[in-house]
Amino acid sequence: MNALKYMLWMLALALAFTAAAQQPVDVKVNLSIQNETAVNTEGLEFSPTFYEDGIVFISTNTVGLKKETDKSLSLPATSILRSRRTSEGQLGAPEPFAKELTSVFNEGPVCFDRTAETVYFSTNNTTNGKPKLSKDREQKMRIFVANRSGDTWGEPTSLPFNNGEFDDMHPAISIDGDKLFFASNRPGGQGGMDLWVSYSNGGQWGEPVNLGPGINTSANEVFPFIHADNTLYFASNGLSGEGGLDLYYVIPEGNTWTKPVNMGPPFNTAGDDLGLIVDLNKINGYYSSNGSGGKGADEVLSFHTENGNLDDYLLQNNRVPDRDLDVLITAVDKSTGAPVADAKVHMINYDINNVIGRDEEGNMITIQRVEGQDVMQAMPPDNGVDGTTDKKGRFNTMVKPGNYAISVAKDGYQTKQIRVPISKPGNEIEVQLDRGDSGCKVRWSASVFNTMTNAPMSGTMLVLTNAKTGQKDTIITDANGVVEYCLEPDSKYKIDMYQGGRIVGTTEIDTSDWDLPNQIMMQNISVAPMLAGSVIDLPNIYYNFNDATLRPDARKDLKLIAALLKQQSAVTVELASHTDSRGGSSYNEQLSQKRAEGVVDYLVSQGIDRKRLKAVGYGESELRNRCTDGVSCTEDEHARNRRTEMRVLTGMQGAAMVYVDGKLPDASQAGTTSTGPVTVRPASGSDYHVVAGSFLMPDRAQSQLNAIHQAGFPKAEVVQFPNSQFYSISVGSFESRKEADALKKQLQGAKIDAFVRANVQ
Repeated sequence: MNALKYMLWMLALALAFTAAAQQPVDVKVNLSIQNETAVNTEGLEFSPTFYEDGIVFISTNTVGLKKETDKSLSLPATSILRSRRTSEGQLGAPEPFAKELTSVFNEGPVCFDRTAETVYFSTNNTTNGKPKLSKDREQKMRIFVANRSGDTWGEPTSLPFNNGEFDDMHPAISIDGDKLFFASNRPGGQGGMDLWVSYSNGGQWGEPVNLGPGINTSANEVFPFIHADNTLYFASNGLSGEGGLDLYYVIPEGNTWTKPVNMGPPFNTAGDDLGLIVDLNKINGYYSSNGSGGKGADEVLSFHTENGNLDDYLLQNNRVPDRDLDVLITAVDKSTGAPVADAKVHMINYDINNVIGRDEEGNMITIQRVEGQDVMQAMPPDNGVDGTTDKKGRFNTMVKPGNYAISVAKDGYQTKQIRVPISKPGNEIEVQLDRGDSGCKVRWSASVFNTMTNAPMSGTMLVLTNAKTGQKDTIITDANGVVEYCLEPDSKYKIDMYQGGRIVGTTEIDTSDWDLPNQIMMQNISVAPMLAGSVIDLPNIYYNFNDATLRPDARKDLKLIAALLKQQSAVTVELASHTDSRGGSSYNEQLSQKRAEGVVDYLVSQGIDRKRLKAVGYGESELRNRCTDGVSCTEDEHARNRRTEMRVLTGMQGAAMVYVDGKLPDASQAGTTSTGPVTVRPASGSDYHVVAGSFLMPDRAQSQLNAIHQAGFPKAEVVQFPNSQFYSISVGSFESRKEADALKKQLQGAKIDAFVRANVQ
């Protein structure tokens, strides 16, 4: 490395967490929703199901059919209608689906087997065309089946598990035809309407099985739809949601199901949202809602995704189960297709590495997007997943759902990085490797660091735009905050950096002087987080109704704020407190002001100068939901409005781009700086340092150094890197990255968090 000529840059960028939404650099999955006005009326239109060139759905629109009045609705009894799609893809005017399945009472919802030759539907219980009442004097629902013969449907047959003393309805058949899901209030459930399943055995439907308390609640779980990939969608008003019936989904997990996932806005509203269906590719679908405007009650809406499918959309919006998913990565030679054995594989989830600092326990302070809000959380450092392919070129692992960057490297091949979303089990990914470095004209290596902590910014997305061609290349930093890439000579690049879908900085580089063969051009990129405009939600600061006293669990968030403010003396913040709508506006403003002042008082007690803190009570002026005066809301909905936010008023000031020519002097020639009991040396001129922590306070650096010595690493010392205000613990310095990585691995084996820093000046 010493023989190489380096272009040495120090770049200081600013992390811009703004209140305005930032466009993520990865291709965003767009979701469009349309009201199908041709089928909707002032009555009810709900529970669509796919059928041939359109849908079959349920409606109180009789379209000429003779129907009794449903007294509970003050509307005609529901009918099974059909709508065909027009040449523009919209639903056309409805018509009766099958008069031979129609009575004067309620019918629907329905579902079809995969041949569309068999229909299952629910209908009111009757005998000889007359209502049959239960012991409680109600006309219950039962599920029937009918088969098609030509253009007509045969005589419906009642399924064997029906019982006129309770409701069985909303059938949904699996694609293989051996499972029938439905909703029922039959005995043995959790309460209200529950989801049940009956299994086919030799063509006979068995006794229904309750899906259990993991899905069902004491309220209502209704309108199931089972997709071909076995994802089960349904509606519930017994799980925490947006209000009314909300749409959820679960995925099979062995003999049980994952925890229900709320599909979130815009699918879910403050009204009732139900009856979702989605096609095989999960790109187009329909559902019903009475909370999305329109003519009246439940209406049929269509949705369409672009740049991905429904799974990708839910993943991007953090609406996926929290469970481990299997991944099989296969490395192959691009020219021959032969497996590449002993290739190194590195995976990192670049959704969760939005790091803005480090707390006193060494955890990363991150910003996470939770239900539309930026939330501060402390998380252990993410070192990603590392492995090696076997003789068949395969590497198996388990990961959490997320968007992953996968890098595969082996001597003799160009390193390849791909980005994939992982949201379901059964992920098989092939990575094709090109031989040699012949196509690499300028080899570029950059190390991206957080100026506040000197910690590597793993999972950061860099978008390089070639000023000549306009071509965009996207790469992700690894667990060490490092990227390696091939650039074009004599070219200018704009570099946009993103974390968690937000831009964290922009700069430019010029390779006109870099085009020397067989050299690696190295850079350090430092990012200074937290500029004015950041708004961070503090979800652990709760208040009881009509109470301004901080609860003990509030300290979790406040300690993180104190740690950040101690690290950055230039940052000033506003602590904004909000109430729900209950009580008078003037009283709520005073109450929220007391709450905000309580937060400030606590931070002052933790050593933060009061001049850097501003307490503002907003009362009920900035409600998050529909719960204004006079609106009936649950206690959970009101609690969502009682919150505290941190708003950054004065942020860090970023430095300009600096060009530094030459190397640091040898450590033997450099003097040392004594800061109290800590001896601090300039970082040696070696190319790579293994760093086990960086601190603003010298006594904390000394404490960490003592711990590293006691762990069996006596050569560790406190150093300062050029243009850095931090005291860093350098456990060792090396001329090669391989040697540094070996020491880092040894430290990790000793449970010591460390990273490799390229020492360019």
